[in-house]
Amino acid sequence: MRSMAARLVRDSSIVFFLLIFFAFLPGSARAADCRAGTLVTVVAHLDDDLLFVDPAISERLDAGWCITTVHLIGGANGADFAYVQTRERASRLAYARMAGAPDDWAESNIPIAGKLVHQMVLKAKPQVHLLELRLPGGGVRGGREPLGLLWEQRATLSTYPMNADGSVRVQYDRAALSATLRAILADASQIFTLNPDTVPFIEHPDHIFAARITRHVAQTLDKSVPIEYHITYPTGGWPANLPAAEVQRKRDIVASYFAIDGSDSSHVFGEYQWDGNWVARRYAFADRTDRPAADFQPHPVQLFNAASNRCLSANSAGREPLLAACTGSPTQQWRWQPLAVYPGNAHNAALVSVATAQCIAERDGFLISEACDQWDSAQRWTPWDFGLVYTPQRHCLGENDGKLTMRGCTLLTTRYRWATTQHTQATDLRLATAMYGDIAGRGDQSAIYVQRQHDGPGFNVYAASLSKASRPVLWYANPVPFDYRSTTPSCANDKLCFDSVRFLLGDFDGDGRADLMVISARRGGTAFWLLRNAGDRFDAPRLWLQTGDVLKPELAQQYVAADFTGSRRASVLIVQKRADSGLDLWIASSTGAASPAPVLWAQAKNLPQNTNFLPVHTEGSRASLVALDGSDGRLALTQIANDGAHLLIGERRVLPARFVPDFVKAAVGALHGKDSDALLLLTPHLDSASDDAVIDISTVDLAGAAKAPIQAAVLRGMSWSDVFPALVRDNRNTALVLYRRTDATLGDFYFTGGSAALLRYPVGEGFALGTAQDLGELPGLFSETVRIDRLAQ
Repeated sequence: MRSMAARLVRDSSIVFFLLIFFAFLPGSARAADCRAGTLVTVVAHLDDDLLFVDPAISERLDAGWCITTVHLIGGANGADFAYVQTRERASRLAYARMAGAPDDWAESNIPIAGKLVHQMVLKAKPQVHLLELRLPGGGVRGGREPLGLLWEQRATLSTYPMNADGSVRVQYDRAALSATLRAILADASQIFTLNPDTVPFIEHPDHIFAARITRHVAQTLDKSVPIEYHITYPTGGWPANLPAAEVQRKRDIVASYFAIDGSDSSHVFGEYQWDGNWVARRYAFADRTDRPAADFQPHPVQLFNAASNRCLSANSAGREPLLAACTGSPTQQWRWQPLAVYPGNAHNAALVSVATAQCIAERDGFLISEACDQWDSAQRWTPWDFGLVYTPQRHCLGENDGKLTMRGCTLLTTRYRWATTQHTQATDLRLATAMYGDIAGRGDQSAIYVQRQHDGPGFNVYAASLSKASRPVLWYANPVPFDYRSTTPSCANDKLCFDSVRFLLGDFDGDGRADLMVISARRGGTAFWLLRNAGDRFDAPRLWLQTGDVLKPELAQQYVAADFTGSRRASVLIVQKRADSGLDLWIASSTGAASPAPVLWAQAKNLPQNTNFLPVHTEGSRASLVALDGSDGRLALTQIANDGAHLLIGERRVLPARFVPDFVKAAVGALHGKDSDALLLLTPHLDSASDDAVIDISTVDLAGAAKAPIQAAVLRGMSWSDVFPALVRDNRNTALVLYRRTDATLGDFYFTGGSAALLRYPVGEGFALGTAQDLGELPGLFSETVRIDRLAQ
């Protein structure tokens, strides 16, 4: 008994000691609380989850979930072990920032299904796990593809070392990788991965095989788990679709990663190169693990050429495909069909028409439609990342003079870029560039544009003359420092950042000179910051209005500046989405001393939530509005009157079918006198007979009885997707001003290129355009001056 009692006392002491010991262990040793759910994300490389999946990971972490991210590949194609360690260090820093925790991790090698996996657990938040399998990677554009060899050729792969000293490698074959991944997925409440339903090299082969393996293994779990597949490379040319606050947070996280991996994060704060493009986007499609699906399932795509604003269209057998206006018809649906090739072979896909089931072949320098033969080298294409398409004879597919063409693949412009959908950044009508106003108070108009800074999320504001070619003048510099090791948001504490604000130009203080307004989210509502015109610059921001939580930027379809009260001061129209349908129209106006409390002027329940509002200025009186929408596939116009206390919604009139909503850019201005009396509609001329880029200009008389658009002019030699129109009137005359992208040779990893430039056309009677005045190119890249102005198009 004494012996047993002594043993019990001894054992109790040990248990007590162990309890004390574990209580003071770092957080990594404590069990994480995963009752809210467990997200398992499986990707190829250590930046894929940050660029293509987040902010979905951040959202689950914020909601209290446990998150496990699996990186199958260590480093990159041909990288040494030191680079593997660098990328893992970058990933740890990014996830620490995501979690808002110190960059302090517990690292160990743990056995999973009999294989050692390198595990990294965030000590302050042990629900954050990173699992590194450290398999070798393949080439982004052809060559040996280890993951494909393992999955399709039953090869055995050796990992990078598991230990920091370079020792211990693990062998994986298809069965072993499947078993390891199945064990990791077993507790998942939700699974994220990349896109299995594409072909190399539209997306990285590593991305594709990582997703196909995950899909295959997830279907062996014997339970129904939601799984989402994330599209990668092509999204860089698609419209940005993330809320402003999430974009800003994601830029911080991704920039912290690339401050380690590559030692440069400047490209993350721009839209001119791959990483920066992807930050503002997340495109995915959902499924469940209990629904049987092949590793690859073909999905029809369009082949849209942004320079010509046309789609590739199938022709009859023996004839060449052609470019035509995008209609969504089956003749414009294509399928990239994988061919039986060794993984990594560049000639890996057939281009198949969904409408005819015929393949496109290249023979004797021409493209023809013919019966498919997977062994015929003339039908073996190479769809490429970043929008290039290589023909079977290694030409690049493109457009010239409105026709389909092929040429060598050097010194290419956007004429040789293709997208898998017509809904691209080039056709995103939410985007805006320059604002126009009289900043000198002398009746002359200037172009005011905002440009991203690349050392952080700040911006600069420039003024460019519309009377002569001259270098733009910096009117306001707004630097926002970026600290890659910080765990706090770069844009906290009332800092104004490019991606999370919107801009207005107007004379808000009534001194006859245009001021700048910057609008941001703040304290659950909306903050309006006034930057007053000081004659040669905009002053520092001061708070003009702070709203309550009734008015939020994430619900504001649009902001419009105009004199809606007849006080010779600009007011702000706040177009807010209603909870049921339609829009609420609020006016915030200031008389100088009084606070500009917003007042509800109209409940536009019947206007679609994607409506675009344009101010109609009336000299010495109150501004009204014209609204454009295309909710039913037809462009419609609604005039909105102003009685001084209410906005009166007029009749909605549908315009002729030639005005396709996705391909109309609009501007309002004064053609006769000082009152805004004309609505301009710019559309791409898509007649197949046209032999060059042509833009049609139609006008609608807002003052007269005739409301039908009238063809007024054409512009030649410019792509519709590259121009942003404005109709301005100054002391000299009325002019059509185009803020445009100049075409340029594109780099391998650029979706767009070229500087911004200004063109000014004097407008005569009957909208006769005078000789264009080239006001010159603006410093920097066009892409860095484009901003989102509306929530929906």
